[in-house]
Amino acid sequence: MVNCCGLVTVKNKPVPLKSIAVEVSVQGHVATVSSTLQYENQEESPLEAIFVFPLPGEAAVCRFSAKIGQSEVVAEVQEKQKAREQYDDSLSLGQQAFLLEESDESPDVFKLSVGSLPPGEKASVSLDYVTELAVQADDGLRLCLPAVLNPRYQPQGSDIVSGGSALVSSVPAGSVPYSLSLSARVSSPHPISRVESNCPLDPLNYPNTEKTQATVSLAAGHQFDRDVELLLYYQDTHQPTAIVEAAQTSAKPGEGGWVYSVVDVWI
Repeated sequence: MVNCCGLVTVKNKPVPLKSIAVEVSVQGHVATVSSTLQYENQEESPLEAIFVFPLPGEAAVCRFSAKIGQSEVVAEVQEKQKAREQYDDSLSLGQQAFLLEESDESPDVFKLSVGSLPPGEKASVSLDYVTELAVQADDGLRLCLPAVLNPRYQPQGSDIVSGGSALVSSVPAGSVPYSLSLSARVSSPHPISRVESNCPLDPLNYPNTEKTQATVSLAAGHQFDRDVELLLYYQDTHQPTAIVEAAQTSAKPGEGGWVYSVVDVWI
């Protein structure tokens, strides 16, 4: 059986993907990745769907929401068994329900049960996660999109190789039934020398003269035949960095304060 990721039915059949939008915010050596994936049930009957997404081992999900029609649910943390029981109760009452949990087989794979997706209905899934960027041998900081945010396009009738991976062929961008947009905002205490990628990028833009901030976007016409990687290069990459952040103003008494951390990036 092919192990699919993204929105799939309980029988592991992919639900058609329409578009992916990704926004990346990098603060020094930490990236926050915010993504929205649009799907549509093109079948004539309802589908019980599950959203499956593998993430890097160092990544942590910080926000998740799903919207079907006019119904939107933002995930909240609950004890696993209690959450499953509440999900089953909602389905038995004919209500729209969502359940997000780590896979029992792998802690790096998350599953979201979105319940019943009516015929012709669209589903929007939004996911935010944070991850630390590893320093490479050439001093670049590497960010790679997980497969669910850059799915391989498998033309109908193509073969499957052992291990469940689709054979990747060169597919013209116009033939791919979904699109990907990606933009990144980078901030660093040190000047940003350059941003590179294995995919075409629009020109790098520096909003300030110190070059401690930069924005960049994936060029139009992205080919879904490779991982999307960004390599960020700072001046003085290996200098330790101190970060002080104010607590949320909405925090309850006794929960406020300041967060102080030192990021030591010597290798």
